[in-house]
Amino acid sequence: MESRLPVSKPLLLVLIGLIIGASLGLGSGYAVFYPNMVNENSRTIEGRVIDVEDNIGELGVMLDSMNQNITSLGDSLEDILALADIINGISDRVSALETGQVALSGELDDVEGSLSGELDALEGTLNQLNEDVVDLNDEWEEVIIDLADLETTYESANNALESIQALVRENDGIIIYTSYMANPSDGFIQDISDALYGQLIVENEDFGDWVAIFGETTAKILLNQEVDDMMGSLVWNPTENTEVGSDSYQVKLETYFRFELSAASITVDKMHVEIKATVNLDTGAISAKQISFVEIM
Repeated sequence: MESRLPVSKPLLLVLIGLIIGASLGLGSGYAVFYPNMVNENSRTIEGRVIDVEDNIGELGVMLDSMNQNITSLGDSLEDILALADIINGISDRVSALETGQVALSGELDDVEGSLSGELDALEGTLNQLNEDVVDLNDEWEEVIIDLADLETTYESANNALESIQALVRENDGIIIYTSYMANPSDGFIQDISDALYGQLIVENEDFGDWVAIFGETTAKILLNQEVDDMMGSLVWNPTENTEVGSDSYQVKLETYFRFELSAASITVDKMHVEIKATVNLDTGAISAKQISFVEIM
């Protein structure tokens, strides 16, 4: 078995000590045995030789036991040295761990300081953000109030606009009917002329006398010509505009005029005529035309 320097030196010292001890033991044994041999002069040489051999045998046994102890001690020293190497390795690892712990502690301190600074900055940012949110909430409440006011204003304006649109739509019927009356159909002119004839024949004596002379047919023809000539100059004003359907209105118009029948030399200072009809706003169609009122004023 190959021995390392740390093992051989102790073993060498032990062996030297054992040899010295054995020598001293031999010397002391001699000092003990020799007087006995002197005192036992009566013993024979053979007996003395046997005693010496016994003593040497006992000494050999002692040396064998001592040798075994030395071998066991060497093995123990080897185990101790191996254990010392393990302990040294563990010590080195512990030292390395301690060094790493110190370095880690420093890094943790640095990280803690950095995190503390970042947390402070974050807290400041959050505080500012909270203030901004509060300000924004206040501004938003003002915006909500403004929106509510705007909505109210919009509803009012929309209602007004709808009213205007409805009024305009109603006026569309009036415009359609008055435009028509600027140049009405021959049939409606005849209806107006007949209505005037009926009123004149009842209320104007001169007109009655004239009809009696020229006849009803001639009177109506001449009256119709006169009404046709003045129709474009009449001014028609709306008196009523009533909705009678989703797209239809009943429109009433009236006019005041001075009537002259040159063929009969008859003049009526003021006459009043009212007419009505149903106007479809989508198609512009005029239906149910009639003279609703005629009077001599």
